[in-house]
Amino acid sequence: MVIEPAKTSEIVPLIVDAYELTDRETEVTQYTARGLPTGEIADRLHLSPHTVRDHIKAVFEKVGVSSRGELVGKLFTEYYAPLAEKNMTRVHTG
Repeated sequence: MVIEPAKTSEIVPLIVDAYELTDRETEVTQYTARGLPTGEIADRLHLSPHTVRDHIKAVFEKVGVSSRGELVGKLFTEYYAPLAEKNMTRVHTG
């Protein structure tokens, strides 16, 4: 049996629901969290850079942050890390 913290891919939908992000805002947020620049996000999602910036602004407003670094910190440090620690179970063998 392996016990491990929930994966980011399992946590992100919960965070997205909590902030009521649209599907497109979620996609933009995921690429932003990976550190992709606006132009590359636009290329991958077949959007204009202006549209990507609009989505990022909307996400910032919903989440209550003002930068990409704050966004990543809030979504993944504040929410993912505590959940991982809370759900962590240490199993001693031997």
